[in-house]
Amino acid sequence: MARFAVPDGPKEYVTTYARFRGVDFSTDPALVDASRSPFAPNLISDAGGMPEKRPGWRVLAQVTAPVNGLYRWEHGGMEYLVIHAKDRVYLWREGVGEPQLLHDNLGNHRSQGFVMNGNLYILNGEAYFCMMEQEGQIRCRKVEEMAYVPLTSIGRKPAGGGVEYEPVNMLTALRRNSFCCDGTSVNYLLDGQDLPYKTMECMVDGERITDYQVDYAKGIVVFGTAPPKPAVAGRDNLEITFTAKSQAEVIDRCTVCSVYAGCVFVSGNREKPAYDYRSAQGDPTYFPDVGYTRVGSESAVMGYRRIGPYQAIIKEASEQEATVYLRQESVLDGETVYPVKQGISGVGAVSKYAFGNILDEPLFLAAEGVFGIYTSNVSEEKSVQNRSYYIDAALTREEDLAEAAAAEWWGRYVLAVNGRCYLLDGTQQKSWRSQSLGDYLYECYHWENVPARCLLASGGDLYFGTADGRICRFNTDIARMERYADDGEPVVCAWSTKADDDGLFTQYKSLAKRGCGVLIKPYLRSSVQVMVRTEQDFGRPIRYATMDIFDWEDLDFSRVGFVSSDAPQVVAFNKKIKRYITLQVIVRNDGPNEGFGVFGITKRYTKGTSVK
Repeated sequence: MARFAVPDGPKEYVTTYARFRGVDFSTDPALVDASRSPFAPNLISDAGGMPEKRPGWRVLAQVTAPVNGLYRWEHGGMEYLVIHAKDRVYLWREGVGEPQLLHDNLGNHRSQGFVMNGNLYILNGEAYFCMMEQEGQIRCRKVEEMAYVPLTSIGRKPAGGGVEYEPVNMLTALRRNSFCCDGTSVNYLLDGQDLPYKTMECMVDGERITDYQVDYAKGIVVFGTAPPKPAVAGRDNLEITFTAKSQAEVIDRCTVCSVYAGCVFVSGNREKPAYDYRSAQGDPTYFPDVGYTRVGSESAVMGYRRIGPYQAIIKEASEQEATVYLRQESVLDGETVYPVKQGISGVGAVSKYAFGNILDEPLFLAAEGVFGIYTSNVSEEKSVQNRSYYIDAALTREEDLAEAAAAEWWGRYVLAVNGRCYLLDGTQQKSWRSQSLGDYLYECYHWENVPARCLLASGGDLYFGTADGRICRFNTDIARMERYADDGEPVVCAWSTKADDDGLFTQYKSLAKRGCGVLIKPYLRSSVQVMVRTEQDFGRPIRYATMDIFDWEDLDFSRVGFVSSDAPQVVAFNKKIKRYITLQVIVRNDGPNEGFGVFGITKRYTKGTSVK
């Protein structure tokens, strides 16, 4: 913002607002920096960092309500949208028919997912299921139905013993024991007792045999005829697959997940909130019963983020323990281990669904705002620092922050809650401010009328699902002016300057009739309504103008003009405003299928008498 006196004629002063950045809800509208706005709904930064109207959105499909999760899945050279709605899973290729129901009765809870080995795995606190190809068809199956069956004991004698080989898989009640038969014994002791009454399978030298009975209480298989000795002395030749007690519900009840060092880590079981569980390397169908960690004390694990070689485990807020723990893959005595150490105390996460990144900085939502996990370049010490200071006054007043969802989209962190979005913009230069309790902040924006329950960002595309079952997409794929509509309704946006006293709140000023104006970004169709607000009123319109670029392919005869230049257009105010102390200029656009952007605002004014 620049102010200077006009040398000729009556003494006039000029204030120019330019180099706009983002919104600032942190203070009174009279005190914000002139480059930021105290009121700027539905704007986003363009390639040069200037505010322009956000793209609108449209409804793509309707499914059962509510939408609990959206996932992009690439399979067989094609891209699919996997939709978890209520307790059902749908598969859909965008623009091709209607979403196809694949499975139901999977639990009506918010979900999270990950891709490994080409399959999409999803968990929601009630079920752990998988999108996969089977017999040439895409299917949705519960993971416990296809879980790896571990070989828990090898080299066993008929009376037991042997060597513990693979840990029990929590996802399945099945396990295998292999024996080296002696040719005379008929009783074979398994490594599990108090077994449920279920079918077993016995294989001798690769052939199935059925001549046996089972003592389920003692875990003993009694053969009618003694199995023969192995053809190669000392080699196991009998394998028994049997059913023991299942722990699948421990994993099924988890609600958060992350892939780190080739393993899947899950947590969020409401009965064991401080525990997380690790899968085998590269196999999400195998969760060893020894692969669990108690992270701190009783506070719940809320989510995970990657920080260099570490996996950060972020917990809910707690006064009793750290809120961020660090895990690092290590090798101990030839075995890979994943030790956890206390990392950071202080702020904790409030939502399991609002984790994201701006570039390489991990972010999470706390009750106090959006925080990043910062690492010192010198000491490598880590801390959490507020990154959303400019919007915290509004964001932290939102209800149900635990239901907020976030996505990483075009270098921005997009947070959706209660029909609104709050954006942290990583595409602009950062700002430094001591109130952030850190060294920098992101510029921020605020959107209205986005009824997102869950978000999905894929490349430059941004999708969301709603509580009433709509699958929606922002119109970033539409080049024409129809992109600026929310399901057919206008996107209403505005940019407001600060309530400016021009450096002297004890003196009246008057806005000149000539020489004031706004510089508007060019679009095929655009318009602007200029309003001013003083300490005496709540805002009054002083000018409306359309600013269309003539184009035969996009011609509206109701507002036809012959401006073919794509240069920015100046709209003069041509309105005198007398005797004000503070003046706020608001430029607004509510036209259907119209773009809008603002490059600068200039006002000329004279100074009057002192306030009495």
